[in-house]
Amino acid sequence: MAEQRSRGGPAWFWGALCAILLILISTRGQLAPSNEALHQVFAAQPPPPGLDLQALLPNFDLSQLPPSLQTPARDLLANLGTGQPGVPVEATVTTPRLRVTVRELRPILGNLLVNGEVTNVSQYDVVVPLSVFVLQDSTGLSYRIGNDTGIPLRPGERIPLDLSIPLPPGRGLLLTTNFPPDAPVTQRLIVIETP
Repeated sequence: MAEQRSRGGPAWFWGALCAILLILISTRGQLAPSNEALHQVFAAQPPPPGLDLQALLPNFDLSQLPPSLQTPARDLLANLGTGQPGVPVEATVTTPRLRVTVRELRPILGNLLVNGEVTNVSQYDVVVPLSVFVLQDSTGLSYRIGNDTGIPLRPGERIPLDLSIPLPPGRGLLLTTNFPPDAPVTQRLIVIETP
């Protein structure tokens, strides 16, 4: 009887192996939990017909930036043009309740990945839906998400922000965070050289 047990291995070993396999299957191979709430692909939304876009568009012109930001903005354009990641022109904005930091812009398979984090800087719990983030390119095209799922954040807590948008090459990009009752804040991620 003891000989048969030693050939098959101890029962606890097989139980542990089965548990590990079940965990891997349930987490789709990821050992650390991932929160997909602020990781989404944004879709292009054309502007409403009859709208004068030139009057409403913010300034995307690189020459209008302060001199200290012009060289990093050119470096970003060069990196993105060669398929390399780069640092956005304006990396961080803050509202009374949120700090939005974009650390990296990375072109991948025809999309631009916007990678950063959102931090609750208030003293209260907040729920941040994806709909508070609106991206707009230099032609007036907006990129939005239809999903309004929110993620709760306790004071001081932060969560990764990973957005993917189908931004054509050569366009400027803004990220507006509109989280009422806080006033909307906009950060220029990519500016372009206009002829």
